[in-house]
Amino acid sequence: MKRFIVALFLSFLITGPAQAWTANSGIFSDLEYVAGTDINARNGESLSLCHKTKDIRILGYTVSSNILGYVLSTDRCTGQIERPFSPQQMETAQSLNLIDASLPSVARNSLQRTIQNYSIWVAISLALIAVIWRRMKSLLGLDPTAPMRKKATQRILTAMCYVGKCDGIVASNEIALITKAASRLTRTNIPSTEVIRITDHIDLNLTPQDFINFGKGLRDSEKDVMMRGAFFVALSSGRIIPSEYAFITNLSYGIGMPGEDFRRVMNLALEDLDIYGT
Repeated sequence: MKRFIVALFLSFLITGPAQAWTANSGIFSDLEYVAGTDINARNGESLSLCHKTKDIRILGYTVSSNILGYVLSTDRCTGQIERPFSPQQMETAQSLNLIDASLPSVARNSLQRTIQNYSIWVAISLALIAVIWRRMKSLLGLDPTAPMRKKATQRILTAMCYVGKCDGIVASNEIALITKAASRLTRTNIPSTEVIRITDHIDLNLTPQDFINFGKGLRDSEKDVMMRGAFFVALSSGRIIPSEYAFITNLSYGIGMPGEDFRRVMNLALEDLDIYGT
């Protein structure tokens, strides 16, 4: 799992050498203070026992830190590494009382560090899965609360405006009805000015290809919403006039909607009228 997450982060963060993805993201070596010693450097300065670690940092935050071994360093492990310190050297120094004998001779991750490392990776992986799943639901149209795609929203709104224009004029109350209904159906905040703009540029002399283009690239669920919105506008006056019926029929043919779905979305529009009125 860790390799998968690292690879995923690499795809986002790598912009340079493999060991330095950004200035504060990548794989870094570090020192951690363990204990003082009675061992001196060549210049007589006391040396400290340190853990040498390999850290993975994302935007400056350490998400994993693993102990590689012991080293000796100056200034409580803030200086340069004087030399590595093997388990054999550690045991010898402990036998000579140069280093605390209670310390393990082999430097390795503690249980707490191991749990912390893996808990962070688990948290990151769960967060990434949640983001990916949410994105997939949005792309597949499975999220019932997310706004619809811009392309679908625009086509649905345009179809509803065409129905409103079928009687020759779109009154102010129809503009308000289309704005409110389209916003509800597409889960998008649509301004009334957009409805006015579309209706002002509508040409009702449509070809069969124009009706096909209404549904081009849309999912079946989005086509359902389009027809539901068109029916809602047409039925809001209490009856469907011949020009509205002709448009809706041609639209259903153009987007390839079967007869049973045609009746189903009409019934949904009737239910909408009962709930939301006109």
